[in-house]
Amino acid sequence: MSLKILVVDDASFTRDLIRRTLRKQFPAVEIEEAVNGRKAQQLLAKVQFDMVLCDWEMPEMTGVELLKWCREQPKYKKEDVPFVMITSRGDKSHVVEAVQSGVTDYLGKPFSSEQLINKVISAAKKHGIERKLSSQKPRESSPGGVSSASLDVLMGAGKGATPVQATKFIHPDAPAVSVKDVKIPTLVRFEGKQFRCMIVHFSKTEATMFIKSDDVVPQVLGQAVLDLEFNGKVNRLNYYVQSVATTEKKHDSTFLTVVLSLIDQDSEKEAFIAQLFDSL
Repeated sequence: MSLKILVVDDASFTRDLIRRTLRKQFPAVEIEEAVNGRKAQQLLAKVQFDMVLCDWEMPEMTGVELLKWCREQPKYKKEDVPFVMITSRGDKSHVVEAVQSGVTDYLGKPFSSEQLINKVISAAKKHGIERKLSSQKPRESSPGGVSSASLDVLMGAGKGATPVQATKFIHPDAPAVSVKDVKIPTLVRFEGKQFRCMIVHFSKTEATMFIKSDDVVPQVLGQAVLDLEFNGKVNRLNYYVQSVATTEKKHDSTFLTVVLSLIDQDSEKEAFIAQLFDSL
């Protein structure tokens, strides 16, 4: 039997990120979503969930109010169902309130994919339901990418690189390539500011790039807009920042390596990316 997880957050971007991360690691997990505490109450009353991942600050009903309600329900007692609070609130008073209300664990914002997975595994172990997770075989991670777990992984970056095009001969029995090494100069926007960048690894769902950032450092989980061109058409694609790494062992390194994960679920954009990927 697969694990049933309820994700509660009023931000669609965060819900999408959590859903994608969990399904990538645990493909068979069942995930339901709620935009606020009231909607979550309705789902929790109808369906028995094995775990709740919930934001703190939401309209109509906060995360801690939902937590208190859950712990009053016979089927959602603290000893039975893990409740992980996802929040940027780390001050002592809020932590104490959540603990007194029966929270299982905290996940601070911003968080990486690995931090999210580790919290889910840890919460499952605390409640003896880790077998439901371990029975879900995780997908292999894409080769050549930067670890999503860290902001401190150091990678080298080049400057002034130019696009390279080459004819590639692939044996018909060779396995399909999921990530390609490329050199694509283009533009990317973080927090409303535009940067020149060089994409060095590209797949249908991720892009790894080098950028020079003098005053703005992309924030993990922040949104990014990437311009990609194919057959004379420029398409603006929406991603989120999966990880950021410096190119030197110092905090003020000018050059950064940024890994983006695709947000768009538009069929036209997916077709555009597939055509571009196949052409590389």
